[in-house]
Amino acid sequence: MDEAVSAAAQAAARAGLVADGARALRVGENGVVVLPAAGALARVIPDESQFDHVRHELVVAKWLFSHDVPVVLPLVPAPVLVGGFVVSFWEFLANGGSADLVTLAGCLRRLHAIPTPPTSLLTRLDPFARFEKRVAAATMLDDADSVFLTELRDRLAEQWRRANFDLGEAVIHGDAHMDNLLQTRDGRAAFVDLETVAIGPPEWDLTLTALYHECGWFSASEYANFVDAYGYDVRTSAAWPVLRGIRMVRMTTWLAQSAENSFERETQLRHRLATLRDGTAPAGWTGF
Repeated sequence: MDEAVSAAAQAAARAGLVADGARALRVGENGVVVLPAAGALARVIPDESQFDHVRHELVVAKWLFSHDVPVVLPLVPAPVLVGGFVVSFWEFLANGGSADLVTLAGCLRRLHAIPTPPTSLLTRLDPFARFEKRVAAATMLDDADSVFLTELRDRLAEQWRRANFDLGEAVIHGDAHMDNLLQTRDGRAAFVDLETVAIGPPEWDLTLTALYHECGWFSASEYANFVDAYGYDVRTSAAWPVLRGIRMVRMTTWLAQSAENSFERETQLRHRLATLRDGTAPAGWTGF
């Protein structure tokens, strides 16, 4: 956490932003640091090989904004490299909080309706992105766990290749959930974490909300309102089983890489692996 704040402060100085009062909001795969004096949010990625990817994300944000998609805007046109960290600066929505599901559904409809750009701007969705990296980083996975997850991934990849989608192709967010759509008290909504924006089936963006409902994180009425606002229930898709399966694998490998030295995370990881093996997933899955 201290490393993320230090990297953000150094990068801010190079970019001409004031770093007074910098503090970490969260640290996961990437760090998120707020610089209140500059009205900026810094995303700190501990992998300098991601520099070009982050620079592309800034370009995509501007392109989405030009098509009236509600997004958070870059404050600095290019990322800053500091000691192996890639730091990008975005506007900080000081009074922003997670949007409700109806707002999420409406913003996804707007996103999915814009014209798809050339593949030179957006690549196609890779539903298994980071799988190998996450498994390799997950010290709490033993060999049997890694083999199980890899074989499950391979089966799902074959099903994905054969899947048919009702909604065609569109520009998708790639990681669409309430925490990745901020809403301010004056009603502005803005998608954040745009690194996963791609071309793919809109069903991919609807799957997390449906799966979170299965986990018990949303009530039946909350999910019904989401479906009504979007106009489609992804659980009616013939591709739902593979969409659901891939998302559960991603949720498990994401947790696995951060389960070391956390009893609660390790316990939940063991539960997720057990329920994936016996077919009862996502019963008993909790969030972090």
